[in-house]
Amino acid sequence: MSPPCHVFPVSELPAHVQADVRGRKRKLDGDSSGGGVDLSKCKLRSLAQYHCEIEQPQTPNSPVRCWAVNRFFRECKDKKGTFSVETTAWEGTNGAAVGAAGSATASHQHPGTSVADKTMYSFYQDD
Repeated sequence: MSPPCHVFPVSELPAHVQADVRGRKRKLDGDSSGGGVDLSKCKLRSLAQYHCEIEQPQTPNSPVRCWAVNRFFRECKDKKGTFSVETTAWEGTNGAAVGAAGSATASHQHPGTSVADKTMYSFYQDD
């Protein structure tokens, strides 16, 4: 089972990424100044997921409608290796650049959803 995902405001993401999943401060290679992880310098990755709904579930052969949900991640490195942070909501704030991966807002977003409203982030540590 994966660890629980903590919910916090987008503005706190740069502070939260400074600690690993156990709450210990991340140590960076060659960083004697004590500086932390700079998300804007981590490699940007994107992922397209799809949210699908059956228009009339009780009717056989009812059409299925799907919407793309674009998600963004930053791939960073510390002394222990590479880790990824979901930055979907953060990419459109604080002047964060999305770059070649695409727009911070999903162009084919599910009606009634807003990327800016998301406040949940998952931390993954590659072993």
